[in-house]
Amino acid sequence: MRVGIVGLGGVAHRIHIPACLSVKEIEIAGGCDPSEAARHAATTIGVPQVFDSVETLLAQTRPDLVIVGTPPGSHFDICRKAMDAGAHVLCEKPFMPDLEQADRIIEIARRHNLLLRVNNQYRFMSFYRDTKQRLQNGDFGRLFYIQAWQNMFHPPAKETNWRNQLKQYVLYEFGTHALDLASFYFDALPTSLNVDIPQARPEFDADVLVHASMRFPGERLAVFSFNRITHAPEKYLEMRLDCELASIRISLGGVARISVEWSRSAKRPVLKAGLLKGGQARAEVNGRSSAFSSSRTGEFATATAEHLRYFLAEMQKPERSFEGALHARNILSLVFAGYESALTGETVRPAYASSTTSEHAEQQHSF
Repeated sequence: MRVGIVGLGGVAHRIHIPACLSVKEIEIAGGCDPSEAARHAATTIGVPQVFDSVETLLAQTRPDLVIVGTPPGSHFDICRKAMDAGAHVLCEKPFMPDLEQADRIIEIARRHNLLLRVNNQYRFMSFYRDTKQRLQNGDFGRLFYIQAWQNMFHPPAKETNWRNQLKQYVLYEFGTHALDLASFYFDALPTSLNVDIPQARPEFDADVLVHASMRFPGERLAVFSFNRITHAPEKYLEMRLDCELASIRISLGGVARISVEWSRSAKRPVLKAGLLKGGQARAEVNGRSSAFSSSRTGEFATATAEHLRYFLAEMQKPERSFEGALHARNILSLVFAGYESALTGETVRPAYASSTTSEHAEQQHSF
């Protein structure tokens, strides 16, 4: 499967190129970027041909699949050009700048009968997938409440790329990951949400402090707190899932654990410590906590590789499914509904793209 990569900046070097190189069914056909430095750097890590425009990349390499890793304002035009050239598309998040463009690009994918997916890859990380499997097995009982939070001091001014110009920042650029994970675990999208975005630090003209409360079908709730202006220890993404039989704590990012345990052989307390750079999922019951899935290294690239394998399997099916694209569109709808709720102070019920009940259930379990 020949893959073209549009955008050869940091995300391509950290995620897209390593992911493609790790999937044996994929051949990187080429890449493009307007930056000469980015093009040169890409050739040193596995991109055989580089070009300065999308049009030249498509004409010279004729890829089967195009990965779009550029700022979201350019996504529509690049996705359209790729599909006009006959290529399937894996687009980075945020999907599109607005719902109108999301709906239009999905219609173009339908017209060309080509797959379109968005790389919200967290659900493909091992500790998130293992948690999902154990929930499906009934190991923890019914899930009814999700909390997710992020703590760091990282306003837009600290960004060194297109993100430093965003007014809709945390919820739009990062929140889609948490929203996707909540829908992944609940097998549903929320029916309503309330969002508060106070201007806690007026010098930062963006949403740097976000609190969201969502109601899901079946008397279930999710609460998110994203704080990019705290001086507390950094937490990239923490989640707690409360179930009937246990609570689950999932940490993404550096996880340091220190414990004191009694050693029978030494007949004394022993200090144990560990550091995981990837993430971990732990079950909590009666004050005790035990890990059931851990990753020592970061999984942003490996999860994208898993997403690509899933994508390749979808490409081999005789009928195209557009549920992945519709799901990404509906997650984007949630983001904009959140900004509407913060502006009006009202509960908002998002408008989702239509799909049948059976299709939606299949999407949530398989995507």
